[in-house]
Amino acid sequence: MDTTKVETFYSALLSSSKLIQEELGSTFIEALIETGENMIDGGVVHVENGVPRSQVKDQLETLYADFDYNELSLEEKKQAIQLILIKASKEDSLQPNHQPTPDGIGVLVSYLVELFNAFDKPAHIADLSVGSANLLYTLYTSLKRSGKSASFTGVDNDDLLISLASTLSALLDMPITLLHQDALQPLLIDPVDIMVSDLPVGYYPLDIKDKGYSTAFEEGQSYSHFLLIEQGMHYLKEDGLAFYLLPTHTFETENVKVLLSYLQNAGHVQGIIHLPTEWFKNEQSKKSILITQKKGPKSVQAQEVLIATAPSLVDKEKFSTFLSDIRQWKDEQGIK
Repeated sequence: MDTTKVETFYSALLSSSKLIQEELGSTFIEALIETGENMIDGGVVHVENGVPRSQVKDQLETLYADFDYNELSLEEKKQAIQLILIKASKEDSLQPNHQPTPDGIGVLVSYLVELFNAFDKPAHIADLSVGSANLLYTLYTSLKRSGKSASFTGVDNDDLLISLASTLSALLDMPITLLHQDALQPLLIDPVDIMVSDLPVGYYPLDIKDKGYSTAFEEGQSYSHFLLIEQGMHYLKEDGLAFYLLPTHTFETENVKVLLSYLQNAGHVQGIIHLPTEWFKNEQSKKSILITQKKGPKSVQAQEVLIATAPSLVDKEKFSTFLSDIRQWKDEQGIK
């Protein structure tokens, strides 16, 4: 990876977004979408009702002309996009549920997805709370590096984040279908081989009790993260696997019994992997990866559910051993 190219692309995204933000009086993310669209259009600046002014238009065109993002490798573009998403998150003070999934977590999810799935044919991967889609960008980059083929679907009801995902995925030349809608309503998507999601945590604001959700609470509002796991199971193919990021404390609450009861009926709980403590600001913000599988002709419930804590990615020897241990466990349990 050429870090100079990464820095140049990031600087161009940052400088042009700042120019547009100041000119339009917009949020940083809105400006980032605008500059991304300009880049996709070959550096042609979109002008509407005389905005941006000619002076700013000239500045932007100079910025775009100084480099060609198409000359960057996929990994170089992905790295620059990760950096600009972190910047956007800070600039617009995004709430936790809207913040991009850090690359370290995305890399771990990618390793697990590849370890558990054969990819003997192109896979359909979906995220029902896609946000800015950084988790899918990381997964796409990892699969391309491994020579594996996949198509992607992302769903989100936040119009700004889904627009951002559309723009950034186009910069990465990523095959993705994006749907702007409430993921807990009926979805028009193809059956899914693999579900992944960094789930938004909280209560679903609408009354869902009459919609047939088994994870809906009998009284009061229901958890959106439980409902999304159930919805994901509905759209998975038989034997399909899902990898969900959840707060670790979720598994220590009384309400988790509702989720586990549903999963045991519709599928299998195959594993829970706790992420390294040093990846999080405090104990309360720690997350874990829940691995589930939809029942099918090949699926079996692991006799020993995988409970593990991932080592840091920095310690390559420990991480390699960690993956080898999971692979051995998977083979011993007959999970396919």
